[in-house]
Amino acid sequence: MFDNKIFNFLIENTFLKITSKNNNLVKRFRSFKRGSSPQDQDFFCIEGTHLIKELLKSGKNPSKILVTEKWLRKNQNLSKKFQQSLINIVSEEVLASAISTINPDGIAALVEISSIPNYHFNSNDDFVLVLDRIQDPGNMGNLFRTALAAGVDAIFLAGGAHPLGQKVLRASSGAVFHLPFKRFEGTEEKTINSLLKSVSELSNVGFKVFSTSSHNKSSKKPSKPYWEIDWSKSTVLILGNEGQGIHDKIQEAFSETITIPHSKLVESLNVACVAVPLLLERKRVAYTSKRR
Repeated sequence: MFDNKIFNFLIENTFLKITSKNNNLVKRFRSFKRGSSPQDQDFFCIEGTHLIKELLKSGKNPSKILVTEKWLRKNQNLSKKFQQSLINIVSEEVLASAISTINPDGIAALVEISSIPNYHFNSNDDFVLVLDRIQDPGNMGNLFRTALAAGVDAIFLAGGAHPLGQKVLRASSGAVFHLPFKRFEGTEEKTINSLLKSVSELSNVGFKVFSTSSHNKSSKKPSKPYWEIDWSKSTVLILGNEGQGIHDKIQEAFSETITIPHSKLVESLNVACVAVPLLLERKRVAYTSKRR
């Protein structure tokens, strides 16, 4: 940490300054630009002041930082929260070459994946969201953000977009740092079977499991509008893939299905849109009950 009185001196004389786009650390940051999943097995990259603030708010810290001198001078109070040894000053051109943001605001950081806690069942948990093969990073990020707003305790992921990919992190506005998740990987069969095992374990300890389906889609199972179920009980809510919906194995395993009634002119709703009324209905019910 450092004092305001010597801030300018530190910028000029203390922090490591990188001027080459071919610097090894810059190349390491650049490697995270490829694809939507973390390329490094031990770290992921975050870009921008907002995500940095959300990371710190969650009690986690970056491991390496690339920052412009302009950013340091503008964000002195925030800069004090970083260890000096982590800060590497770069030019705006070098930073732009290292990260995926088109117009970076002056900072990016590497974070250890191990600092993001894996999900472990807690007896106080009573609301779990299951995302079955959600492919679009924007949808995934928005789902994390809505889940955090709704008080979801944890998210189970059957493959799909990686929560620590750049596009998901940006769309989530940092919600990924605050919400424990468990991601199942491997072949589709292995992923679905592992997910079913975990959801079944929650069902066995009293969780009600609800899958979702389009109001206009024919189904062999009867379904209820989402406002007709008892949201006060411990709940698992399952949302499905953008194109295919919820996997058949999951649909067969759990009998209760809920819908959002809507016009027949629309075949189905975007999964991120579906999540908003469903996830927040639980809060509405709790709020209404308290006011009675």
